[in-house]
Parts: sequence; C-alpha cells; structure tokens
Amino acid sequence: MATEKIDPFHHVIDGDIEIFDSTHAIVHLPNWFNRFHLEMAIAAVLLVLVFVTVAQFLKKGKIPRGRLLNAFEFLLLFIRDQVAKPTIGEHDYKRYLPFLWTLFLFILAMNMLGMIPFMGTATASIYVTGALALIAFGVIHGGGVKEHGWGGYIKTFKPHIEANDKVTAAIAPTISIGLFFLEIFSAFVRGFVLAARLFANMLAGHTVLFVMLLFIKMAGNASMGFVSESTSTWLFWLVTPFSVVLSTLMSVLELFVAFLQAFVFTFLTSIFIGLALHPEH
Repeated sequence: MATEKIDPFHHVIDGDIEIFDSTHAIVHLPNWFNRFHLEMAIAAVLLVLVFVTVAQFLKKGKIPRGRLLNAFEFLLLFIRDQVAKPTIGEHDYKRYLPFLWTLFLFILAMNMLGMIPFMGTATASIYVTGALALIAFGVIHGGGVKEHGWGGYIKTFKPHIEANDKVTAAIAPTISIGLFFLEIFSAFVRGFVLAARLFANMLAGHTVLFVMLLFIKMAGNASMGFVSESTSTWLFWLVTPFSVVLSTLMSVLELFVAFLQAFVFTFLTSIFIGLALHPEH
C-alpha cells in the first residue's frame, strides 16, 4: 500500500490554501494571487485599521482604550523610544518613524498570520523578505543622499587615514581606495543580511514545527505493512503526546520569534539609517 507523500516545506512555500481537517478542504487561488499575497493583503488591511483607529483617537485628543489598542500604543512607543531615537537621533528620527512603525507592524502581522496552519508563512519566502530589504535599502541610502547630496554621500564611504610617517603616507591612497570599495560592498551586504536573517529564522522555525507534528502522522501510518495493528496503536499513543507537547512549546517559542524578528529587522534598518545620516558617529 503506497504511503502519502508529505512535503515538510509545504507550509513555507506558495500555493493554495489547504485546511487539514477531516474534509481536507482546498481553496484554489488564481495563478497571479497565491496565499502569500493573501497573507500580505490581510496584514496590510490590519495595519491600516490599527493606524487609522489610533490616529482617530489622537486626533480627537482621546486616549486609546482597551487592551488591544493599549498594546499597539506600547509597541509604537517602544519603537519610537528604544529604536528610532537612539539610533537615528533626536533631530532626525521623526522623519523615519512612520516607516519604521509600518515596517515593524507589517512584519509582525505576517509572522503572526504564519502561525495559522493553513495560511503559510510569507516571511519564510526570500522573495518577500528580499522585497522588504530592497525597500529598506532605498530608504537608507535615499536618506543619506538627501542629507549629504550625491557627492557628499559617496564621500562618506571614503575612510580617513592619518599618515604620520612616510611609509603610511605612501600606502595610504591604496588602502583608502580598497577600504572605499569595501564600504560600498558592505552597504549592499547589509541589505542581503536583512533579507536572509528574517527568511532563515522563519523558514527554520516553521519547518521544525511541521516536522514535530509529522511524527504523529508517521506513527499513525506505521501499520501500513511494517508492524502489526496493535504495535501501530501503541506507537501512535506514545508519540502523539510528546509531539503535541513539543509542538506547543515550539509554538510559544515561535510566537516570541515572531516579535523578535520583526524587532531585529526594524532595529537594524534604523541603525543603517542612522549610519547613512551620521557616518561620523
């Protein structure tokens, strides 16, 4: 009897929406709109609702009421006070704060939606994280060009080498040129790091969760020509509790990782913005 082929990466790749219950319902999506697109659209709508609701309260001079609005207010204030201000500076942070807020909440919303089994994980796609990193790259270096001008911003990548003797003075131009191109290269590497870090962490976490739950399926299929029915039942009830407990603990960890990775992406972006605006620091 042929066993069902199971793909451990199914949850973290594009495709149709599948509800794994007794009906195994499949919601087919058009080729141009996969479940990652749906997840990003839902995250964007939730983001707009949050910002509009909070903005309406502030516009009317009211204090946001309720645990949910207070939680979002706490997150926004945290990004402002602990991320934007220290890394960008008191004078410039307000210009980039809306972008950092949007970036953080959008990534967080996608990470949280990825916890729903049939939704998939958009942030486990290198295309999604790459697009986010590309946007951050544009904001970072666009801010640097706006602050210093094209020529001035390019000069910020040129290191200053003090030549206190003849030997240092002789090799200083060569070292300076080498370090200049190294700094240019590192600017592109930073964008890749933003994309790869978020992609790798979300891909690994959700794949581990799926594999743990897969043990239950494997134990249930053990009777298919390999062991007796009684042994299969014994294996199933032995494996299932451990798989459920480990998956629950991993889900709690993934919930923490969802917040952590959104914070890390936003924090690094903010640091890179600060370096572009104030390279002397």
